[in-house]
Amino acid sequence: MTLRRCARSLFLVMLLSFAALVSRAAFVHAALTPTAAERAAEAEGLVKRAQRNLARGSVEYRRMAVQQLERATQLEPDNADYQLMLGRAYYRSGYLRAAMKRFERVAALQPDDAGARYGLGQVWRRDWLKYLEKSSLDHAIRELVATVRADSTHVDGWLMLSSLLVARGDSARALAAAEAALDVAPERADARIAHAAGLWRTGSAEEAAEEFRAALPLLERRVRERFEDFAPLASESDTAIYNHLAPEQKREFARQFWTEHDPDLATPINEAQLEYWARVTQAYFLYYDAKHHEWDERGELLVRYGPPESVDYNPLGTNLYSRGAAGTQMQFPMNVLVWSWPSLGMRVVLQDRVLSEYYLLPASSDRDMDPRPEPDSIGRRDALGTHQNRGVFPTLPPGVKRVPLRTQFARFVTGAGPQLFAAVEAPGRPDDALVADCVVLDSTQREVARSTRTLSPSACRADSFRVAEFSFPLPAGEYHVGFSVHAPGRRGTKRVVSELRPVLPGLLVSDVVVTCGAPPAPAPSVRIDANPSLEVAAGDPLTAYFEVYGLATDAEGKSRFEYSYRVRSASRDRRVWIQRLLQPAGTAPELDGTWRGEHAGGVRRQYVSVPLQSLPAGTWRLEVRVRDQITGEEAAREAQFTRLPSPAGSAH
Repeated sequence: MTLRRCARSLFLVMLLSFAALVSRAAFVHAALTPTAAERAAEAEGLVKRAQRNLARGSVEYRRMAVQQLERATQLEPDNADYQLMLGRAYYRSGYLRAAMKRFERVAALQPDDAGARYGLGQVWRRDWLKYLEKSSLDHAIRELVATVRADSTHVDGWLMLSSLLVARGDSARALAAAEAALDVAPERADARIAHAAGLWRTGSAEEAAEEFRAALPLLERRVRERFEDFAPLASESDTAIYNHLAPEQKREFARQFWTEHDPDLATPINEAQLEYWARVTQAYFLYYDAKHHEWDERGELLVRYGPPESVDYNPLGTNLYSRGAAGTQMQFPMNVLVWSWPSLGMRVVLQDRVLSEYYLLPASSDRDMDPRPEPDSIGRRDALGTHQNRGVFPTLPPGVKRVPLRTQFARFVTGAGPQLFAAVEAPGRPDDALVADCVVLDSTQREVARSTRTLSPSACRADSFRVAEFSFPLPAGEYHVGFSVHAPGRRGTKRVVSELRPVLPGLLVSDVVVTCGAPPAPAPSVRIDANPSLEVAAGDPLTAYFEVYGLATDAEGKSRFEYSYRVRSASRDRRVWIQRLLQPAGTAPELDGTWRGEHAGGVRRQYVSVPLQSLPAGTWRLEVRVRDQITGEEAAREAQFTRLPSPAGSAH
C-alpha cells in the first residue's frame, strides 16, 4: 500500500510540473508572437528594402529582393500589393510559374486588379512566344482584355493586346486596341506605329502611310533605325555599296531600293515598304529587347518573310546539345525551334544556346546559314522577292482580291526614235469596269511616263477577257514598266524590265507581236489587237505583226524584200535522260513559208498568218527572217505562243 501511495504521489507531482511548463511555454509564446501591427511593420520594411534592391538591377540584388518579398508575403499573405510586387520580380527573373502563382493570388484577392491581369497576360504571352501554341495566345488575349476592362487607361495593356490580336489574325480588333492606346497617350510614338500598322492591315493604306511618316521621327533613335534599315532585305553587294556612301547618297540609294520593289507604281504609296514597316512594328512589340536594343533571329525572320506557317519546339531526333569553344569537347544543352514556311519551301532551325529564349541561326563555317526561299515558290505565291530573295512581300494590300494579269511588250521605231508598245490583259465580263494604269520608270527609278486606260473587250475572247494597250515614245535605255489593273476591292499588278536599243543605220526588224484573229484589211494606219495570253485557239490561224525599218530603196523610191517564217516546237522534254534515251520523242512537225514583195519607202508594216491545223497542242516558236533584196542584209526576230487543245468532241 505504501508503494502504491508513493507512485500515485509521484505521478501527481509530475502532472502538476508538466502543466506548469505548458502554462509557462504558452505565456512565453504569447509574449514572443508579433501582433498584426508588428507583422505589418516588418513586412513594410522588407518591401522597402526589396524595392531598393530591385532598383539596383543586378541578378544578385534581384535574388535578395525576391527573398525579402517572399518573407513579406508570408507575414501579410492577403496583401495584394506585396503579392503583385513579388510576381513582377519573379517575372523579371524569368521564373514564369512562380510569377503566375503570385499573379493568380492577386486576382483571387482582387479580381479586377489590372496589374495582376496584365502580369498574367505577360506570362501567357511569354509562353506563347516560346511554343507559338494557340491556347497560350488565347489565354494571353483573355487576360489582357480583362486588364483594359479593369483599367481603360492601361496603355501597355492595349498595345500588347493589339500585337497579339495581329498574331491571331484579328486585324479589326487589333486596330481598335491601338486606337484605344492612342486615345489614352497620343504622345507615345509606339502607340502611333501600332495605329499605323493597324490601318495598313485593315485596308486604309494611304492613311497608314501618313501615320507611319508622322510617327517614325518620334521614335527613340535605335528603334527608328530599325524602320529605316533595309539591310535585312538587301543583297550583300547592295549592303556593301550602301555602307560606303555619303549620307545624301544613302538616302538616294534607299529611295531607289524601295521604288524598285514597289509592287504597284500607280499608287502614291509603296505597298512593300508599308508591309515592311508593319512587320517591323510587330517584331518590335513581340521580340524587341529594350535593354540590348535588338531582337533575336525570330524578329529578323518575321520582318523578312512574315510569321511562320508552322512551328516545332525541340522536335524528336534533333540534337539538343551545342559544342563549347573550339578545341574543347564540352557540350551544353540548348533548345531548338523550327520555323517553317511550306509555301516558300523554307524550313529554318533556330537555337537557344544559352537557354535564355534568345534564338540564333546555327553556326557553320561550311555553308551560308542565311535562310532563303525556293525561287519558284515566290511566283506560285504571287509574291515579290527582294534582291537574292532575302525578303518576300505580297504584291497587294491586305484585304484586296487579286486580279491575274498577263502582259505583252514590243519595241517599235518611229520618226522620233524608239517606241515601247505594251498591253495588259485581265479576266473580266463585258460589263466589268476595269481600269489600267501603266507607269514607266527609268534606270534611276524615276517616273518618265504614265497613262491610264479603261480595259475593253479582248479581240480574242470578248466574253471573258479585257485588254488595254499603251504606247510610249522613249529614248534608248532600260525601263521598269509597271501595270496596275483595278476595280473596287480588286487589283492586279505586274512589273517588267524592258530595254530600248538605239536606232542604228541598216536593216532592223521590230519585235514580233502575236495578235488576235485574222489580219485586218490594209489601211493607212495599223491597229494591233494584242494577245497577251499568247494563246491560239484550236482551229484558228496564228496571226502576228512586225515592222521592218531601214530597207534600201531604188531610184524609184521602192524597196524590195523577202520575209520567211518558220514554226517549230518550243516544248521541252522534261523526262530524265534515260527515259529520253530509251523512248525517244518523235520529231515535232514544222511549218514554213516565204513571201516576196516590193514597197514604197524604207518602212514596211507586215502581218503574217499561219494555218496551224497540222500542229498538235503545245508551245511553239514563230521565227521571222527578213532579207533586203537590194543590199542583201538580213534581220530576224521570234515570238513564242501556245496552241490550245481542241475542245472535247471537236473535230479539230
